[in-house]
Amino acid sequence: MPGRTDAITAHARVLGADAEVLEECAARLRRLASRLGAHDAAPPWLYRTLDDHITACVVASADLADASARLDDYAGATTDGTT
Repeated sequence: MPGRTDAITAHARVLGADAEVLEECAARLRRLASRLGAHDAAPPWLYRTLDDHITACVVASADLADASARLDDYAGATTDGTT
């Protein structure tokens, strides 16, 4: 089933790319929080909000990376005929 395996692999790559985007988003939010904190330029609630969003990005990134790896493994297993 090469067509199906190719589609699964493509989806795994999309999920992996999405995981990387979320990692980059978390890094940008960390830099923003750091810059704002260095100049005392934001109210305290903003840092809690930024932290919540950073956490959400990190968790979602890990989940997507895991899903990507599992799909990639599944695609490999379908190629081997073990599923």
